[in-house]
Amino acid sequence: MSSGSKREREQRRKLQHFLGDLALLGSLQGFKYFQPWLRGKEELLLTVVNEDLGWRSPGFVVSRASPYSSTSSSSSCNSSDVSPSSSSPSLDSRSSSPLPGEPRGRPGPPGPPSQSHTKAQPHTVREPSGEEHLLPASPSEREIAVPQEVNCTLFLLAGYVRYGRPYAWIRSNHERLVDIGGTDSLVKDTPMKLRSIADWQRRGIRAWDVVSELVCLCTVPSPSNPFALDARYIQSLPLRERFLVTGALLSFLEMYVVHGDRDELHYDKVVEEVKPLRRLHVRSLLEFQRQRQSSSAEETSSVHVH
Repeated sequence: MSSGSKREREQRRKLQHFLGDLALLGSLQGFKYFQPWLRGKEELLLTVVNEDLGWRSPGFVVSRASPYSSTSSSSSCNSSDVSPSSSSPSLDSRSSSPLPGEPRGRPGPPGPPSQSHTKAQPHTVREPSGEEHLLPASPSEREIAVPQEVNCTLFLLAGYVRYGRPYAWIRSNHERLVDIGGTDSLVKDTPMKLRSIADWQRRGIRAWDVVSELVCLCTVPSPSNPFALDARYIQSLPLRERFLVTGALLSFLEMYVVHGDRDELHYDKVVEEVKPLRRLHVRSLLEFQRQRQSSSAEETSSVHVH
């Protein structure tokens, strides 16, 4: 087999692995800074928090998120940039951000942030190259999933077989981080220049590498753990759903612990999330089993009475 055929086969294998990551991420909920939504076999929609207000959660229909790209920005989160409100509350505690649907008039946080406060310095778009003309399956102007939430931005992460590698596009709030030079649709649909995707040919990139870079580029201040969990939201779920959600999250985080890059600044933070999540999952399982046993006993008792 020629070296070219070997390389092509390896790239196909890597892409299939990446698409598997997208499918897994698309089934999860309960993250603090982003919410993934699977759309087909090759696309993942991702809403990312623009500004960490420390009081709202992306664990609902649309989360809060945003950004574009920067070739000079690091793909790692800077732990020194973390604000007191950006740390995730413990899953063992009962205090956290308000539940989805609660009024915004909570003590502490201000109202919706002003544009001057949240808008990052736009990056100038470079002269288009061949790669920058790689378009997503649908133009951003026709995107029907743009979130109404003010404090979030929508991204499209895709692994189209026709391109042979993953790409990411911004789908809303283009002007927040990018100088788009008007409303040129071609510029709006230019792939983002992400460090994680640029490394695709040289090393094994997983979908979580791209997600963590998007969160760290987008969320202000940059969180110490882009995969922090929203404890309040998870604990608010009905018992059966909480058991399923914690199990799925636990599977993902344990996979990250095994296969993630240990040199990433947030790696240890992700590891710290696992233990309390596992305790909550086991506690939910035991409660669920007791509930089922109680229901079975009541049904048996009712049958004997009749």
